[in-house]
Amino acid sequence: MVKVILRHAHTTTELVSVDKLEEEVRIVVLENAVKYDGRPSVKSAMSALLGSRSDLRSRAREVKEIVERTVEEVAKMSLDEQRAELQRIAPERLEAAEVPAEEEKRELPDLPNVDKWPQVVMRLAPFPSGPLHIGNARMVILNDYYVKRYDGKLILVFDDTIGSAEKQIEPEAYDLIPEGLEYLGVEWHETVYKSDRLDLFYEYAVDLMRRGEAYVCTCDADEWREKYKAKKKPCPCRSLSVEENLARWEKMLDGTYPERAAAVRLKTGMDNPDPAMRDHVILRISETDHPRVGTKYRVWPLLEYSWGIDDHELGISHIVRGKDLVKEGKIEQHIWNIYGWQHPELIYYGRLRFQDAKLSKSKSRVEVKTGVYSGWDDPRTWSLQSLQKRGIHPEAIRKAMLDLGLSIVDVAFSMKAVYSENRRLRDAEAPRLFFVHEPVWLSIRGLPPEVTEATPLVHPDFPERGVRHIPIVRSDGDVVLGIQRSDFDKIDEGALFRMKDLANFVLRKEESPAADFHSHEVEVIREAGGRIVQWVPRERAVPVELTMIDGSVVDGLAEPSAREIAEGTFLQFERYGFARVYSVDDVIRAAFAHK
Repeated sequence: MVKVILRHAHTTTELVSVDKLEEEVRIVVLENAVKYDGRPSVKSAMSALLGSRSDLRSRAREVKEIVERTVEEVAKMSLDEQRAELQRIAPERLEAAEVPAEEEKRELPDLPNVDKWPQVVMRLAPFPSGPLHIGNARMVILNDYYVKRYDGKLILVFDDTIGSAEKQIEPEAYDLIPEGLEYLGVEWHETVYKSDRLDLFYEYAVDLMRRGEAYVCTCDADEWREKYKAKKKPCPCRSLSVEENLARWEKMLDGTYPERAAAVRLKTGMDNPDPAMRDHVILRISETDHPRVGTKYRVWPLLEYSWGIDDHELGISHIVRGKDLVKEGKIEQHIWNIYGWQHPELIYYGRLRFQDAKLSKSKSRVEVKTGVYSGWDDPRTWSLQSLQKRGIHPEAIRKAMLDLGLSIVDVAFSMKAVYSENRRLRDAEAPRLFFVHEPVWLSIRGLPPEVTEATPLVHPDFPERGVRHIPIVRSDGDVVLGIQRSDFDKIDEGALFRMKDLANFVLRKEESPAADFHSHEVEVIREAGGRIVQWVPRERAVPVELTMIDGSVVDGLAEPSAREIAEGTFLQFERYGFARVYSVDDVIRAAFAHK
């Protein structure tokens, strides 16, 4: 029996010799080192190589070994030595190495007043109500970028003071947040928990009261807003003596005052033109059980007060965050002025309005707890875990966020920017598979007996990677193949169509669905303008559960070669979209990434 193998013509790319590859790697690493003040990066060099040379992506492991070795060698050289060697072996790249750095600085400006600080020290301050999500990525990536740019220090501070009824601490977040940072390639140097620092905040609270800068207010909150705040008038508590305030403070601590009966206010000014800045509450009573410290404390600091203290105590030099925290910054500055502390530099950026992602940690927390969502990696949470599960490359997120820069202007953001970059980064590594949702089974008539399999390419751009094998099984002489219902409905009775990489057929709908063999050549279908469709054989097709972005699950069948796919593989279901396989069993489970 003769085996007929049908393929399209493809142009093969000449493989790079090892010597030539090492030479090219060295040029790229030297260029990267010169661009970043003598500090080459394996990740940056790999991105530059694989981004510009698609033919190297199939050799990524080999390339990475050479890059790692070369980075280690080049990093030992001085910047002048790096420049000199690049000038000698690739002079045209020396100029290119210096120009992009200036362009990058124009997009992401220098941090202000760096020379006034012994070291750039920045911090990430997540409230642990759940994992980090795509909305947190900009803050995280900008801080990480600047710390790496200035060889500084990054502190991860869990802002785990007691929140509100709607904003509660999620114990899992203490592990989920670092997981998300590691996924993004963020490097932090120290971890701090606010819940370990309550005694420090208490010491400063007492000191502020002794200085006459704060007081314990027992006024009803609603009455205080209407009677005093709205009218810019001080309440009776504001003029109490230091001794009376300290006595009230002890009652807050010992349980004499119940929740909402007393709070510490900072004297930011009752005549302040900004109502939000009038004698702001900085500590309040909460008897909520805390995941880390239980009921040890019942008085908790508000975010802006705790940061007013900690940004000084931790030696923070620069704070990069969204402009929705401008008020908090002003209260911090008020505290710094009281003590005469050097002000960390405050840098704000505009809000992101996501056009195609709904972000709510509080809603996600409820849905995860009640089982509506499958877990924190459910795509509807938009957590970094969910994006990793879908196969979104962290560099795609980094580039999209850095491209936004530090503009104070609000931005409408679409995930299409991330998907486009992810496609560029990952397309070359993604094997192709046929996938059929809602198959219509066709009896195949007249297919020549010598056709025993179809052999589409593993990847259309890399024929050297070989082919997939889709067997054509004949049961009592009959062949049954399935095409997608949507394709079946769009092909007219008697119309010519092609099952991709197999043959051309004429569709018969009048009785039971069938397809009559017509011809082999792809040129025939092109000339006829017929439809080309994916298909699967009924025998040996592999069940697939594909989780979509909206949380729905699409059940379908993949070609038999899907059985060879390993867990974690990022692939493309042809004409359907990219996805990442996260479970391999009797059923293959994959998470949809994007088109």
